[in-house]
Amino acid sequence: MTEVFLIIAIGLLAIVSIIYIAYNNHTVKTFVENEQKKTILEIQKIQESEVRKVVTPIQLQAYERLVLFLERMTPNNLVLRCYQAGMTTQLLKDVMIQNIRDEFEHNLSQQLYISEQAWVYIKNAKEDMINTINSIQPKSSEEQLTPTAFAGILFELLAGKESQIELAQDFLKKEIQQKFQ
Repeated sequence: MTEVFLIIAIGLLAIVSIIYIAYNNHTVKTFVENEQKKTILEIQKIQESEVRKVVTPIQLQAYERLVLFLERMTPNNLVLRCYQAGMTTQLLKDVMIQNIRDEFEHNLSQQLYISEQAWVYIKNAKEDMINTINSIQPKSSEEQLTPTAFAGILFELLAGKESQIELAQDFLKKEIQQKFQ
């Protein structure tokens, strides 16, 4: 009988040992999984921080470049930059439009760093200025507009009303303030 009791005791001890090992194995496994998750989260936080350190200056530069683009597209700056003595009005118009398009193309990649809505404002400002320049025609087909008269009409058209350029500038300023407050 003692032998049976000893066999039962050994069997129970084996079963308890197996249960204990399984429980500890599960506990260890859970602990290791939790530690792995913590480590992954810490690595992700570090990566996000490092990405922000790289992306933030690039974003700021994109906003700066786009504000500069808009400023260069204002009638005062555009006329002063594009006009050269002896130009015809048509040549001045063509040079101004080409200048706007060139600057826009030069800044196309900046859309990666701003919101879609901000980019829409930029595109609208560009198109509005080109359309405004193209809309200026002499009052009659026989009349010739001088570059000075053309510039005067352009200034008059945009005087006193909020232009698409100003709307875009305001939007960019608000967006940048929201991002970096």
